[in-house]
Amino acid sequence: MFQVQTESLISDLRQTMINDFISSLSTIRKTTQSNALLTGQLTNYYLYQSSSSILTFTYPQSYGNCSCGSSATCTSQSRIMDYYSGIIYLYVPGIYIGCYIIESLLQSDLRCFYNQSCIDELQPFLASFSQMNVSALDKSLLVRFMENSTIQEVMDELMIETWNSSIMYESYYNECQPSQCSYTVNTKNSAIYIITTLIGLVGGLITVLKLIVLRMVKLITPYIQRHRMRQNAVIPFG
Repeated sequence: MFQVQTESLISDLRQTMINDFISSLSTIRKTTQSNALLTGQLTNYYLYQSSSSILTFTYPQSYGNCSCGSSATCTSQSRIMDYYSGIIYLYVPGIYIGCYIIESLLQSDLRCFYNQSCIDELQPFLASFSQMNVSALDKSLLVRFMENSTIQEVMDELMIETWNSSIMYESYYNECQPSQCSYTVNTKNSAIYIITTLIGLVGGLITVLKLIVLRMVKLITPYIQRHRMRQNAVIPFG
C-alpha cells in the first residue's frame, strides 16, 4: 500500500510540474504573439521607409506561403548563405528559422548533432578563433526521445530522459514517525450489548429516583405534620 500510494504521489507531482512549466511557456508565447512584438533580428516584420516620407512602415515577413502577419509559427529550413549574392552553401537538417526564435526552436530537432558528417559540414561556418574538435552525440544513450524528436516534445517532458525514484519506507518513517496512533472501528451492537446497556440505564434511573424520592419525603413530611396538627386543634366556645 505504501509503495502504491508513494508512486501515485510521485506521478501526480511529475504531472503538476509538467503542467506548470507548459502553462508558463504558453503564456509567454501567447503574450509575445498577441502583442506582435518586433524581434531584434527582424524575423517577423521588416521595416521600410520611403525616400519621400519620414514615416517608417512595417511589413510581415513570409516563410514559404506562410505570413507572420497571420501566424507566428511560420518556419522554413535553416540555411547558410551569402547575404549579398544569395548563394546557399548549406541547408541544416532539423533546424528551422521563423517569425520568432522560440517558435522555430520548438519545431526544430537535434538530428544534425547526432550526425558527425553534419557537424563537420557545419563547423567551418561557425565563428571561432580555433578549430574545435566536436563529436556527434551518442545515439545509444537515447532512451525516451529519438534523434528527430522536436524540441517541443522534449520541452513537454521537462527535458528529462528518465525519472528515477527511490522509495524507502524506513527513511519515510524516520522522518515522519508519529508520536501516537489512533484508529476507529465501526461495528454493529450485538443483542447482548443492547440488553446490558438497557439494564444499566434502568438501574441508574432507579438509583436516581431513590435519592430524589427520599429527599422529597424528608422535605414534605414536616409540612404534612403541621397541617394535621392544625386540623386536630380544638377551638373552645364561650
